[in-house]
Amino acid sequence: MKYSVSRVALFGVDVFAIFASIALAYGLRGSLEGWINAAVQKELFAYTGNLIVYAVVIVAFFSEKLYKRRYDFWEETRLIFRALLISLVIVLSILALTKSIGDYSRFVIIASFVFMALLIPVFKNMTKRALFRLGLWKRYAEVCGKDAYITEEVFGNPYLGYVQASYADAQTVFIDTDGISAQELQERLDETLREKKEVLFIPLLQSYNLSNANIIELTNTRKNLIVVENALLKTSNIWIKKFSDLFLSLLVFPLLLLLFGLIVVLMKKEEPKGSIFFRQMRMGCNGEEFLCYKFRSMREDGDAVLEAYLKKHPEEVSNYEKYHKYVNDPRITRIGHVMRKTSLDELPQIINVIKGEMSLIGPRPYMPNEKEKIGERIDMVLAVKPGITGLWQVSGRSEVDFHSRVDMDVWYTRNWNLWLDFVILVKTIKVVLFRDGAS
Repeated sequence: MKYSVSRVALFGVDVFAIFASIALAYGLRGSLEGWINAAVQKELFAYTGNLIVYAVVIVAFFSEKLYKRRYDFWEETRLIFRALLISLVIVLSILALTKSIGDYSRFVIIASFVFMALLIPVFKNMTKRALFRLGLWKRYAEVCGKDAYITEEVFGNPYLGYVQASYADAQTVFIDTDGISAQELQERLDETLREKKEVLFIPLLQSYNLSNANIIELTNTRKNLIVVENALLKTSNIWIKKFSDLFLSLLVFPLLLLLFGLIVVLMKKEEPKGSIFFRQMRMGCNGEEFLCYKFRSMREDGDAVLEAYLKKHPEEVSNYEKYHKYVNDPRITRIGHVMRKTSLDELPQIINVIKGEMSLIGPRPYMPNEKEKIGERIDMVLAVKPGITGLWQVSGRSEVDFHSRVDMDVWYTRNWNLWLDFVILVKTIKVVLFRDGAS
């Protein structure tokens, strides 16, 4: 009963979001009357009351199983975007085939879908969290396994709605395959599926994002093949990433000039004779070294200050060996603390992006002397350009050691796609604004 109420509520919210998006698009078009010569021919109701748009979008959502399965927020948003793109093409095609496309403003139609892409994920997020608090979006589940981080994500995410319960009360069972044999997994699946409707098992192979893979059924042999592609070998993907980096960099660069000027003024006020930029050699794509730019966040006499500090605090040496940073670095200036906390010290790396040495999103730009510590995975880490931001910066964990960072960079390189870049970019903005990258 609770599940049915939740589905009806989510369905109703989607319908309202479609209505609101169309109304906003119509209002936006009306506010641009002075800029666009042609007037809108139809009244608002002709757009908000067009059932074709509602039907096409809702059917597309059903085809993506948005009302049946529980997805993570970012995965569901990706499916929503895909469904809306297909729906837009279908709606325009229907209007063209019925020769009624001239009766409607194409601006309003396209803007409506843009607003849907913004409003529907937000409304879904708010609704699911509200339903969860009311106890309607809860599904009892048990995790069988040792992966504490998976358990934390499953039961700490109201968007998924899973609540920890005993095996007897659980409606869904998660099975962690780490540490069990194929035969044990088969037996556990058989036993669980006899008693439970839904079983989710975490694949043993976790270095690849299998959500991007295709599953092929070999009917005669009753076996499945999982097709995993290397996106980095596709020339089209490489050029798409290059174009997106250059386009976004040139787009935001003029907006950053004012911020750059303010930072320079504050830096000069604290240390009038100090340099503006900190330059350091880093390893780029295929190991090619380049000068990486950052705003200087340390004192000019930092080496002498650090040497004296470490003599009094030897415990900082072991912390640096593990995390590659000090808990309290005495070299950092006052404005440097602010820049590091907000990641503003890394903004000059936009110059490296424009020069083609870095990407907006990618692995961490490692120093040449870290090559040995990275080890045999160095070729995978250096397979793409390093990024200003990346997966580990938005991992949501307060402390990430060096090897964990490398693991995340390798995972990013193996599973790169534009949607992953988009998610990291949005999470980076959240981290900078709210210092929280856990979602």
